[in-house]
Amino acid sequence: MELTHLKYFIRLANVLNFSEAARQLFITQSTLSQSIRQTEEFLGIPLFERIGKKVYLTEAGKEFLPYAEEAIGSVKTGVQRLRDIQEVYKGELRIGVIYSLCPMLAKCAASFSERYPDVRLSLIQSSSIYELTDMVHKHHIDFAFSYTHKTVSLSPLITATDLFRIPLCLVVDSKSPFAAFREITMAEVGKQDLALLENGTYLRKIIEKIANKNGVRLLPKSEINDSNLLLQLVRTGQWNTIGLREAAIQFSDLVAIPIKEVQEELTASLLWLKDGYQKSAAKKFIQIIIDAGQRHHTLINLPNKENL
Repeated sequence: MELTHLKYFIRLANVLNFSEAARQLFITQSTLSQSIRQTEEFLGIPLFERIGKKVYLTEAGKEFLPYAEEAIGSVKTGVQRLRDIQEVYKGELRIGVIYSLCPMLAKCAASFSERYPDVRLSLIQSSSIYELTDMVHKHHIDFAFSYTHKTVSLSPLITATDLFRIPLCLVVDSKSPFAAFREITMAEVGKQDLALLENGTYLRKIIEKIANKNGVRLLPKSEINDSNLLLQLVRTGQWNTIGLREAAIQFSDLVAIPIKEVQEELTASLLWLKDGYQKSAAKKFIQIIIDAGQRHHTLINLPNKENL
């Protein structure tokens, strides 16, 4: 089986549409169909089920997909190792970032591109740390820049290097009567009209743990699955939210108020695959993030460059 067959299989498995997958791969639909047929014949089992115009992964296809992704990821790693041996800073660097840390990453990206203009950057923003860790695991990104918290565990396949603390605050519109508060209690927070990220998200789990610890039951008026939309709602003045200071300071009309009982701050962290290979370009970008963190925060520790 050729690597091209695996690439075609992975793309079709992700979009589940022959014409769209062929378009993204810059091939004809008949070429894609032939490749999938050859792969299925080689494996001796159908990978896709076709019902009318719809395409579904079979159980065999679902089982095979992570192995195909791992194989492609391993080849990419091998190619990158050879490039690094030659000290060629070219190719692509894929970085995932949680929404609240986008402003910092953007500045780091600009600095990196000035130094290494031949490296193509692919930056992927997400509101979900679970999505970011999944992308790291599947080799869709080289590393992620996100926040973590000691009370909510990550996949054992992911290594997290902590950089600096991020305060969790009440975020309000600047015209809110609470905007002048220097701090606020969790009990007062619980009485407000809150908009929060939906249940099950990483940040919501942390917020609920802290509220429960302080005997406060949170009953949000609105629940949202996107961090940017959440802050846009707060900017209307109709709702307040509990979030990260770094997310709020992006907007001049938002104010982040420390919550008195919250001593457990979140941590800005670098996430990558445990025991995975880090390409030279990734190490250079990570060092730029660390340098930026040193200028504006007190770092928890300085990662050993040999361990990056």
